[in-house]
Amino acid sequence: MRILFIAILLSSFLVHSQDLKTASTINEVTLYLQGARIERTASIELKKGTHEIKLSDLSPDIDEASINITDLDGMRLNGLSYSATALEKKETSNNIKALDAQIAEVKDAIGKLNALNSGLDQERLLLESNRSLNSKDTGLSLAQIKEFGTYYRTRFAAIINERNANNEAITKASEQLNKLNIEKQKLNPEANERRGTITLKVITPSTRRYSINFSYNVYSAGWVPIYDITAQGTDDKINLAFKAQAYQATGTDWNNIKLKISTGDPQMDNQMPQLETKRLGFVSRNYNARATGRSNKRYNPLVKTINGKVTDSSGEPVLGATVLIKGTSIATTTDFDGNYSINAEDGEVLVISYAGYTPQETPIYASNINVTMEESLDAVVVTGYRTVKKSRFDYDAEEVEVDDYVPAVVEDIDENIASRTFNLSQLYSIPSTGESTDIEISNNKVDAAYAYYAAPVINENVFLTATLSNWESLNLIPGEANVYFEDAFIGKIYFDTDTTKEELVVGLGVDPQISVKREDKRDFKAKSFFGNNRIVSKNYEITLKNNRNKTVTVKLQDRVPISGNSEIKVDEVETGTAQVDKETQILTWEINLGSGSQVQERFSYRVKYPKRRRINLE
Repeated sequence: MRILFIAILLSSFLVHSQDLKTASTINEVTLYLQGARIERTASIELKKGTHEIKLSDLSPDIDEASINITDLDGMRLNGLSYSATALEKKETSNNIKALDAQIAEVKDAIGKLNALNSGLDQERLLLESNRSLNSKDTGLSLAQIKEFGTYYRTRFAAIINERNANNEAITKASEQLNKLNIEKQKLNPEANERRGTITLKVITPSTRRYSINFSYNVYSAGWVPIYDITAQGTDDKINLAFKAQAYQATGTDWNNIKLKISTGDPQMDNQMPQLETKRLGFVSRNYNARATGRSNKRYNPLVKTINGKVTDSSGEPVLGATVLIKGTSIATTTDFDGNYSINAEDGEVLVISYAGYTPQETPIYASNINVTMEESLDAVVVTGYRTVKKSRFDYDAEEVEVDDYVPAVVEDIDENIASRTFNLSQLYSIPSTGESTDIEISNNKVDAAYAYYAAPVINENVFLTATLSNWESLNLIPGEANVYFEDAFIGKIYFDTDTTKEELVVGLGVDPQISVKREDKRDFKAKSFFGNNRIVSKNYEITLKNNRNKTVTVKLQDRVPISGNSEIKVDEVETGTAQVDKETQILTWEINLGSGSQVQERFSYRVKYPKRRRINLE
């Protein structure tokens, strides 16, 4: 009898306290610029009593603090936890072992190339710090000085060339490494896969089927704004298509889901600062305290390669600047024109540095990033690299061609003080590959005023621009844009809508049918000496020619230099018909140029400075 009683008691306990697994389906996804909120529903048959329910097969990167049980259908919640575990590993095949050996070999080669680059950087730093002859070197002969200069010039160029060759080899090896990883992933797709589980402890009042509604945030998803700006001619309106490049790598494909696109960012720090009294004290020479700035440029995980140009504050290219993906060993140097190209798959921040200039950091926000360096009194040089940072997504995605997008229908827009949310009426499918799916949010015709712009002191080309008006009501945010003109792809620009200006100016590329030429018309008397001063006279002539079959308006700009030192004098300035900004000394001409005609504009100035010094006149 006692044994029968214990058996009945155990049976009752098993019925009323069971560990149960159940799957769930996605109801809706709100996609943020960085991250997503996923709403799910599960259904399970339960008897009266206490149960431990495991909501399984979820994303492994759920923010546990964001889990919200919105409806338990009459059950009482007695506890909640989240865990992520790896799937059971299978036995490694011979093919995978062979791939692992190749991967290790390529990684070793990349490591050796990075070590060589570090040595070259140290040598360049040594050359930079010892290139000036001081007063102790006055006994050197002219031949020795020439030998010193020749060695420095040739060795510096050799370092840059050798480093560029190493970087090219690193790029090729990285591409090979990526292909090997993709091949390995295909052979063993579950090798690194992890799945998340939310465990609920609940008490049910009766025996029946219960539904569970819950939501959570994930980080391995988001969207990137992108635009198509199309103009058929200078007499037409601009067609402005606003799209979202949606991506996700949550471990679960999103099939036929209701989708919302939000401009919000749940990862943003919204804590209001507390201002306290500032007490002055002595600090080190390199002390630098700055306020947290507001930037409209966000990391774009879809950018795989970055191209750009590094210039100084006067617009001149910087040769040999180091361009580094922060947190990795991936780096390159700029060429003689200041141009660079770098693989950006394993980082989020670009660092640009050069001796004598303040290092610049910028998020990897577009495929084309140009940087202007500012001179620094305290030169800082990047000489070492940290260990390679793991990618945001722990998989190796094969490069695929993005399919044509299906235009979306926006039902309505929810707007609050911090963000806007676009509610899409149709269902979408986004695979868990990390690759982008294009979703059109809006398509509008925008009024535009077309004009041409030229600044031949920097670039001897004439650029067509379109000034957009009445754009504020279009709910746009900053992002990269593809520009098309007369059915031709012009290129990519960064479309900065985060501006206080009433008008937006969009560059539509170079018009080869309008030419500009800037010439210095100086003669043999252009340079002279007066006492201890050198006197340089500059006399510029700018020629504009219109080869189009209609009249165009060109905004032409140039500049007269401003002295940055009391020993440098700028005088005898003649600006002709230009409008002059008294503060910046920027010269502006607004020119109506008839079909087949050309005009010439002139300006001149004189510069005095100590004859034993050199200045950055050009």
